[in-house]
Amino acid sequence: MATEALKFAKFDHPKHGTYESPEHVLNDDRLSETEKQMILDEWRSSLKHILANEPDAPEVRSTHRSLDEAAERLAAGRI
Repeated sequence: MATEALKFAKFDHPKHGTYESPEHVLNDDRLSETEKQMILDEWRSSLKHILANEPDAPEVRSTHRSLDEAAERLAAGRI
């Protein structure tokens, strides 16, 4: 399962490519704010499955916190 948890430390979007961190999503000038929010939401949703099966996975928890912080920055207009 640890290998499965590690793969969620990045996010592969079918249209926009691979993001190594939530910060990379925020810094992608090709995306509108709505698209950024959608990607962050999709990424967070994908982590819920892993957390349900591996609640102590530090990589997943760390990524989840980073997603929350990125979503807060986006909502506050601080990108």
